[in-house]
Amino acid sequence: MLVFELSPNCSLSPRSATLFYASVVAVCLPVAVACAAAGFWPVLPFAGLELAGLAVALRLSLRRGQVRETIRIDEREVTVGRASGREHSEHRFARPWTRVQLRKANVASWPSRLLVGAMGRSVEVGAFLTEGERRRLGRRLAEVIPATPR
Repeated sequence: MLVFELSPNCSLSPRSATLFYASVVAVCLPVAVACAAAGFWPVLPFAGLELAGLAVALRLSLRRGQVRETIRIDEREVTVGRASGREHSEHRFARPWTRVQLRKANVASWPSRLLVGAMGRSVEVGAFLTEGERRRLGRRLAEVIPATPR
């Protein structure tokens, strides 16, 4: 059995995100309160909006860092699993009919899509990878999937 495990390159941990957010709040909030006390009251709601926006961005970044994709190739089938937090999906394809396709985007600045599928069904893998990583993974999968098992 051959297994490929994919995950995004995310160095932000929940602890470091909390420390970062707390330090931004510790600097921003006193300045906003001081401005409001000096009569510039519109600063306070906008500072609150900025802090709320930063909290949402950090939460989305942490959630995206939890994505895991697993591609398992055995003698009979190719299994593509995707886990993100509590969500989990799994797609199974018969190995002899499974094909790997790297589709170029319609717009030059958009990333390509790496698809693994068979019989009219396909699933995208490695959407979070860089273009070079996606190409290398596509070439490697195309080498090992149709190979006759030993």
